[in-house]
Amino acid sequence: MLNTAEQQAWAFLSQAPHLGSAQEVEAHFARAIAAFGYDRFCATLVNAEHYGKEPPTLSRRDFDQWDQRYWSERYVVHDPCVKLLLKSPRAFAWTDAKPLGDSRAQTMWGEASELGMNDGYVVRVFGPAGQEVLIRMSTEAPDTDPAQRAVIESLATVFGATMLKHWELQDDNPDYGVISERQAQCLYWASRGKTDWEIGAILELSPRTVHHHIEAAKKRLGVVKRQEAVLKAGELGLFSKL
Repeated sequence: MLNTAEQQAWAFLSQAPHLGSAQEVEAHFARAIAAFGYDRFCATLVNAEHYGKEPPTLSRRDFDQWDQRYWSERYVVHDPCVKLLLKSPRAFAWTDAKPLGDSRAQTMWGEASELGMNDGYVVRVFGPAGQEVLIRMSTEAPDTDPAQRAVIESLATVFGATMLKHWELQDDNPDYGVISERQAQCLYWASRGKTDWEIGAILELSPRTVHHHIEAAKKRLGVVKRQEAVLKAGELGLFSKL
């Protein structure tokens, strides 16, 4: 018989891929991890070579105050979590990282605790085009129950993968013109003879997402073939804006 937390976890894991919007995914994920004592989370899209730069955010709930403090104080230079991220792709709790920190890191942990963030859990999710989503969750509890780690990691993994899908499919700039900016980018590289796989590598999208954007652009431009879309976009001057 599943307990309440396990029921919430199972509900999210089974429903997340089928939810229609990023907002729905966030709400369901919040309920699922709250059952395990986690009340804050943040999902960011990062490049493993640039952990020292503030990354774009896919989802954030009650992490704003801490992240503003974290980056303004340049705690990233002293954060032992960064050491673990560079060392291994495995998920870990803040309590795993704390022994690796210096005195400046201890100050950081103290300030996090003042905000009600006594422990956290960090999970990395890798996308099909080499993207990396970093999921951070925090709790007021002093540590993370070892028995819960596998479930929390599973929840974060599905959350990260689902949010990445929604992020990829959204239009970068829907007011760009006849087609969106991302659709124009895909058509531009198609005009240069690039395949969906090559375009995905350039734009950090999956080949399937590239195909989706090009198909959407064809519909907006009122054409049937990819080459027709490329020619019409060129005629309309849509590539000159890029």
